[in-house]
Amino acid sequence: MESYEGVSLDDTVELPIKPGIPQSVIVRVMEICGVEYKLKDTNMLDNKYPVLYGSRENIENAKKYLKLFTESKLVLRDIARLARRFNTVAKIYTEDDDLKYIMEIVSQNVTNRDKLKILEKVPESNEDCETLDLCGKKIYVYV
Repeated sequence: MESYEGVSLDDTVELPIKPGIPQSVIVRVMEICGVEYKLKDTNMLDNKYPVLYGSRENIENAKKYLKLFTESKLVLRDIARLARRFNTVAKIYTEDDDLKYIMEIVSQNVTNRDKLKILEKVPESNEDCETLDLCGKKIYVYV
């Protein structure tokens, strides 16, 4: 049985990465989940495609985080676009610490990020609030 860096190759699982996922998201997922990245060759088509590989539980975490990063980037982009259109700042709050961390990272790469503010705690004022569901987690948007 072969091993690579102390991990048995029989326990290694690969996750092909779909086209369009930014390198910044891939690198963050690698850092958070402890998975590795490589380009794999296809014999039939003579081209390369990216894969993440690691233990089964790390790959399951990587799938979850890839989805969270991608979905939160799309949601924040749309919120920022609407905030710019109505010339306001959207304040975003979530109770989930993982999602809050991801949104802070992703908001740095969103156009019109000056129209977004990620809150640490619920605002005390009686502002209108919209509740969004992102991968089973609630996001509160205050305008």
